[in-house]
Amino acid sequence: MRPLFRSALLTLLIALSFGGSTLVRADVADAATQKRIDAKTGRLLGALKLEDTAKADRVKGILGDWLVTMWSWHQQNDPQLKELWTQWNQARAVVPKDEFPAEVIAHKIDDVYASLRPAYRAMVEKLSTELTPAQVDALKETWSRSPGMTRTYNAYLEIVPDLTEEQKKAIHDRMLIAREDAMLTDADKEIVAIYKRHKVKVEAYVGTLEWAKLHQAFAKRGK
Repeated sequence: MRPLFRSALLTLLIALSFGGSTLVRADVADAATQKRIDAKTGRLLGALKLEDTAKADRVKGILGDWLVTMWSWHQQNDPQLKELWTQWNQARAVVPKDEFPAEVIAHKIDDVYASLRPAYRAMVEKLSTELTPAQVDALKETWSRSPGMTRTYNAYLEIVPDLTEEQKKAIHDRMLIAREDAMLTDADKEIVAIYKRHKVKVEAYVGTLEWAKLHQAFAKRGK
């Protein structure tokens, strides 16, 4: 069990059933959990700069419930996810490179996350009653700020400056999917892996270009 959950919860856990799978949340978390919730929600609310304190408290409550639900889910599913992500990396390390076996594993990863998505969608619906679409978007952007959807997308525009508008849209849409998938975890390494999975698809999309050469030139410009 993670250190976060070593202390007993101060209230009974309420089982929430979504699509046949059971997720767990708590109305009142233990001190260690609450400290982590405060740190996470504080950063997210800081990006929103809400002037209405009552609204800020309601948004914090929605996010806090989501975090406890998500952490409980990960406690049960992380061993399987860790094994699948390891298999995904191993499949991509084979030479000559063939992305198909890794993509098969990626779909298995998606299947694991599927049981958490209904709770996530319910959380976003609640947020949408308190926040504007632009504020919800800003919250999502802040959630996975590194590597970050906008940051990664802008890097692609620099790496391949002659993209057509259609190509730009395709890459932007893929990065939006990456950002959405990253909302299902707050573990940095897992967020990076999720973005990497979608970046592989972007780089396959522009596979007719000399990708390695373009990326090397971009890296040199950064230095």
